[in-house]
Amino acid sequence: MSADTPYPFPGLNPYFEERWFEVHPSLIVYARNQMQRQVPHGLHVSIEHGMTISGQPPLADDNRQPDVSVWKLREDTLLAAAPPNYAPPIICKVTGPKPRHLAVREKHDGKLITIIEFISPSNKHGGGAISYGQKRQSIIDAGVNLVEVDLVRKWGLALLLFEGDSITDSLRGTDNMPPSHAITVSRSDQPFLREIYPINYPLPLPACKVPLRPDDSDIWLDLQNLAEQCHADIAFDSLTDYSRAPEPPLTPEDSAWLDTHLKAQGLR
Repeated sequence: MSADTPYPFPGLNPYFEERWFEVHPSLIVYARNQMQRQVPHGLHVSIEHGMTISGQPPLADDNRQPDVSVWKLREDTLLAAAPPNYAPPIICKVTGPKPRHLAVREKHDGKLITIIEFISPSNKHGGGAISYGQKRQSIIDAGVNLVEVDLVRKWGLALLLFEGDSITDSLRGTDNMPPSHAITVSRSDQPFLREIYPINYPLPLPACKVPLRPDDSDIWLDLQNLAEQCHADIAFDSLTDYSRAPEPPLTPEDSAWLDTHLKAQGLR
């Protein structure tokens, strides 16, 4: 996609999830740059692995353990003679993945003010969902602002998974269905309230307010700008066959809208 080629969707690109491994880190970098230009004096926006609530940010990657550590061969004393084709296995210690997020911290002491999470499918399923649920609750309990951006369909809407059915009715649109995606903002001074920005494919992606310290004005996270920049920089048009349906599948209503939209754009 050249700089002169228009972004082909009114809001979220429904094909982004197929290249989430590339889209996700790009969105994090673009969001960091966008917010860094807005934060007041004394604050800094950084990309981090892991989390510390107060004090200095986590160590740089070069001081961390690798994802897989190869240990020496292990020779166990066996109760019976080993078969002639036995060779001792290589013993590996496998650590968990290091998900990345954005953190707004005080420059002088590293105090954590706000976390911005671009949720991945792994955050919504199995052990990853349990770990992420514990992490998000620890952030809220510690009095830290939390912004969660859910742009992936797999395993459903994260907001319903982590907040439960009590908010379902508040999210239903005119078609009595919850939105396809959402941004959720949890403010440190209102831990039992959620600001929810619904995201639906036919509409532009929202700009949401990002809270900082109590005396600071909110700053903006403009998702439409991020999506358009990501689409252009990855050259998404050259990688995508718009004649087929995206994966994971859309709802029947979103599929019908996408078919009509792509035909109107001359892409299907």
